[in-house]
Amino acid sequence: VIAVVRQPPLHGALDRLIEQIERELGEPLGTMGREQKQRAIRLLNERGAFTVRHSVDLVSDAMGVSRITVYNYLNAMDRS
Repeated sequence: VIAVVRQPPLHGALDRLIEQIERELGEPLGTMGREQKQRAIRLLNERGAFTVRHSVDLVSDAMGVSRITVYNYLNAMDRS
């Protein structure tokens, strides 16, 4: 008999990361200014949020910005 080890589901993992960032930064992603949103993207990226499928869509919705804006913030981090 072979035991199958399943990883814990990722469902809700991104939501928990977003909530954690909002607590740390002291406000919801959607009400943050541009610099705070960029900081939030950096923190989310450092914590692996963008390895989750459709994460850019979910983060952009939570921030009230376009997907392109999230990609621009990520690309700006790569250049700095």
